Amino acid sequence: MKLTYSVALCLLALGLVHGAPQMFIWVCDGCTYGTKVSKAEAEFNGDVTGKLAVEHILGEDGSSSLEIKGPLEGLLAARVHFRIHEGPTCESGIFHKEKCDNCQSYISLKILKSRKLLTIGGENDVLNKALSVIDTRRGNMLGCAQIVLPQP
Repeated sequence: MKLTYSVALCLLALGLVHGAPQMFIWVCDGCTYGTKVSKAEAEFNGDVTGKLAVEHILGEDGSSSLEIKGPLEGLLAARVHFRIHEGPTCESGIFHKEKCDNCQSYISLKILKSRKLLTIGGENDVLNKALSVIDTRRGNMLGCAQIVLPQP
């Protein structure tokens, strides 16, 4: 009887463990796999305030993306564009723009390589370029920041 319960318990445990989702790639700074994460930040002061994290993720399979995320305060417009400019000021030409609907308290943008290759410290570098927030309906600039390396 005990043997039957032991075998049933082992088979149940094996089925549960084998059926669980497996995660082979972990996104972290200290991991030993081939994904490279480069970090920068952009701090807004003015009508819109907050610090956004900018990360370039280069996968070992060649995939690449740029992520811009973080909380912003004072963003009242429901539809905004985020513009990465060609120079260090928001008056310079537009390098790339992304639409963000309903991003009023937390910004989360992901720009894939298939859309436009943007990097930190490589080809199409965004480091030391300006990042602006534009109200889509009114067309006015709500905030401007420069993408810089994080301060320790």
